[in-house]
Amino acid sequence: MSRERFDDDYEDRMFSYVDDDDRADRGFRRRAWLAGFLVVLIVILFVADRYVTLVQPGLERIQNERDLQSVESLENDVHKVLDDYGVMEDWIRERSITSTSEQHIRDLWLVRVPHDLPLASVNLDLKAIIELYGGKAFAVENAKKARVALHITFRGMVRYSLLFMPTSEVRREAGKVVLMVDGLTDAPGSEIESYLQTREPIACILEPSKDHLPLHTRLREAEKEVVLHLHFKPRSENESRFELAEDLLEEELTSHLRYIAKNFPGSRYYYVTSERALGLHSRMVDDIMATLRYRKLEGSSLGYIDRSSQPSVMSARMNDIASLSVRTEKAIGVVELRDGIIEFLTREMKRLRKKGFDFIHLRQAQPG
Repeated sequence: MSRERFDDDYEDRMFSYVDDDDRADRGFRRRAWLAGFLVVLIVILFVADRYVTLVQPGLERIQNERDLQSVESLENDVHKVLDDYGVMEDWIRERSITSTSEQHIRDLWLVRVPHDLPLASVNLDLKAIIELYGGKAFAVENAKKARVALHITFRGMVRYSLLFMPTSEVRREAGKVVLMVDGLTDAPGSEIESYLQTREPIACILEPSKDHLPLHTRLREAEKEVVLHLHFKPRSENESRFELAEDLLEEELTSHLRYIAKNFPGSRYYYVTSERALGLHSRMVDDIMATLRYRKLEGSSLGYIDRSSQPSVMSARMNDIASLSVRTEKAIGVVELRDGIIEFLTREMKRLRKKGFDFIHLRQAQPG
């Protein structure tokens, strides 16, 4: 045996760790692993097939049911936004159209609106609602026809289209409203400050008195419209020239009223109350105040908003006054100044302005 062959044989015997049995076992494991892999793959394919044929349709059905519920809720909210702006139900026509290119149905709402409807504000409120449902909205304006279309999309598809069509054939039921606050002298200081700072056209009622002169000065500086509350007592109780009583002679009554007008300048309106029927005094007051160029507010023309712990009750009363303005073109509402009243009035004015109501100064409703 040659030296080279001897070395090869020795190496095979001394350094080989894999014999024939090991090679056979390794081949078996490979085949077993491959078979297992194929089994797992078959199971995965089977499960996937079952998911597609059984589970997915169920999930799609559940999603469709949720979509239907969301659609109904969304439509209710859209109607509410339109109602907030005074859009009547019979101004809206709904129809469904099918897109041949996209093979889906979308709803088209044809909405007739008056020319004074602020479409930009309507669209902003609608977009805010739509985003709560996970949708998107975009507006397209047709300047030539003065129309605006708001398209609402879900999952990349247009689901709704609202076409706003301004026309003179419809108008919102809204009138002009004057608001006044009473009871300033008993109101909290913080609420008086809120009233003085607000730029809303809210007038006030003030009973003439020496103690009320500083407050009247502040009201004038804030350019507030002041209505003088002339209250008659059955008889005089002191010698104040601000006091009005039924036992005053005509000359005395004239002197007192002139004194009041001099010390409370800038006011151009008054209204009278008494503890009993005034009779002749009422006519004398009206004649004297007319010579002083004052205009009378009849108590019957004032609608009082009773203060309640429930804002909804006061809001309902505001609706009553607003409805009165629709029938009579103008209405006056009075509320006692207490904590939170200015905030309440500001909120209600914003709500009713959306519907088309106009809040005006007293001088616009009762020109002097």
